[in-house]
Amino acid sequence: MSISDSNEGFGNGNSEVLDRFKAIIAQEAVETKKDAISTAKLAISIYRSGEKELALLVIKESIRIAKSYIELSDKIGEGQENSYELLLGLETIEELMKSGEKAEYLKGILAELA
Repeated sequence: MSISDSNEGFGNGNSEVLDRFKAIIAQEAVETKKDAISTAKLAISIYRSGEKELALLVIKESIRIAKSYIELSDKIGEGQENSYELLLGLETIEELMKSGEKAEYLKGILAELA
């Protein structure tokens, strides 16, 4: 259920508060997406240096952050398609890391997500 769905039955005085709250959640979603992408960049850098196991741990953290982004996007009812694309892309990067794909290819996937 998005925030706007829960606004039914409230007076107009609450509308302004709800709009401000929605704006705060939207900003938090933007920051969370940035965090997921920067964590994935870190994972790829670690992977490039040869630390595959550590890189897999870091990309898992990036996936966890992306799931938080999905939750925030769902709450405001916006950007849901993009949030799921981000998660799918990060999961793809994780699988490719496991299979030993080259870091440059992984960077290309991440660039498309950003």
